[in-house]
Amino acid sequence: MHMSTTDVLLVIFIGVAAVSLLGQLLVLLGLARRVGAMSKAITPLLPPLELGAKALPQVVAEARGLLNETRPQIQAVVANVAEISTLARDQVRRADQLATEFAERLELQMVRVDEVLATALASVEQVTTTVRESVLQPVRDVNALVQGVRTGVDFFFRRRASPPARPAYQDEEMFI
Repeated sequence: MHMSTTDVLLVIFIGVAAVSLLGQLLVLLGLARRVGAMSKAITPLLPPLELGAKALPQVVAEARGLLNETRPQIQAVVANVAEISTLARDQVRRADQLATEFAERLELQMVRVDEVLATALASVEQVTTTVRESVLQPVRDVNALVQGVRTGVDFFFRRRASPPARPAYQDEEMFI
């Protein structure tokens, strides 16, 4: 019995196919075993999960009800926060304008005060000079005249020599 090449190839192909089917069978048996183990592990978790799933519609309904109840309040809070934000921004702008205006007015008033003080100091200086010239000078003149009369009276009544010489400026005042 002599086999042809085609027959040999057909036998090899059938052998490879049988090995591959055997490998697939082993893989499927391993998967079945794993799925069984997972099923045993998940089975105790199913009753609480089912209870949770049954309660879920009620929880969703309660959440919707709560949301519907609080929606107007939340909208009012959001509107109030927006209004407060707008008012605060407006107040900050007004305060900034007021501070700027106050600073400008204060600066203008400081310039005016400086000018008034400069004018007042100039007036005080002028008054001091005028007082010195109009009051003190005549007082010095009168003092010099009194000194001269006193010296003359002393000389006339006592017939003495005049007292020792005084500083030159007093003599000059008497001369004037």
